[in-house]
Amino acid sequence: MTTSSVRQRFAGQVAIVTGAGAGIGRATATAFAREGALVYGIDIDRHAVERAAQAATCEQAKPEQTAVEQAMSATPGRFVAMIADVANPSDISTCVERVLTEAGRVDVLVNNAGINMGKRLVELEIGDWERVFDVNLRSVYLFCKATWPNFVSRHKGVIVNVSSVMGQVGGVGSPAYCSTKAAIIMLSRCLAKDGARDGIRVNSVCPGYIDTPIMERVLRETGDPVKARQAIVDKMPLGRMGAAEEVALGILFLASGDAEYISGTELTIDGAVTATQID
Repeated sequence: MTTSSVRQRFAGQVAIVTGAGAGIGRATATAFAREGALVYGIDIDRHAVERAAQAATCEQAKPEQTAVEQAMSATPGRFVAMIADVANPSDISTCVERVLTEAGRVDVLVNNAGINMGKRLVELEIGDWERVFDVNLRSVYLFCKATWPNFVSRHKGVIVNVSSVMGQVGGVGSPAYCSTKAAIIMLSRCLAKDGARDGIRVNSVCPGYIDTPIMERVLRETGDPVKARQAIVDKMPLGRMGAAEEVALGILFLASGDAEYISGTELTIDGAVTATQID
């Protein structure tokens, strides 16, 4: 994709993206930067998020650009790497305070950070349950709460929370994960109603089977990742898993002015799998 073909819907805006070191988070942070935003990408993995930020920076300036393309990228967005554990409330406060101090505001918040816990109920210990809820759900609440006064004072702000189709239909092997993702959907609806009069829009996205590093780990845990991958692809109506970049495009749409009248709903990005069946 050339610079001339990229829309600059977020030029001059400030975005926070959690879980930005890999997968959907990295694709989303990179896409925001590509469209002109100053992006603070947060991740617990220092090397991953710094590599993501470096790659996004290198992507924006290419020597083969024409004069017109160079002019269009004269004020490119930036991807700033931040290291934090979103399960730690003090880390969240520190991150938001830094963004507000350096950038003066937040325009878009994308709560993407999350972990899976592939344990059935009899295997699931209370520590497992609490860890999943701290990372997947409490972090969403805390980031929203920390950025909310900034949104209210400016009468403007967008939040996109990353849920999952597993939060819509559930699953046998991940009760903690599915529960947090269902809660994210409801929290997003509640906050959309809460913030409407203050110009705040809140939505969630529900990805299906997306080809990310987390998916790779899940496949490896089966003992036969090739067979497991094929089993998933076989039940995909579109015949493939989705790409992280495809989810990022949905997130950017919900965060953009193109979606000004969309709030309190979910965008399912799953290649029609939930329209048929899901295990």
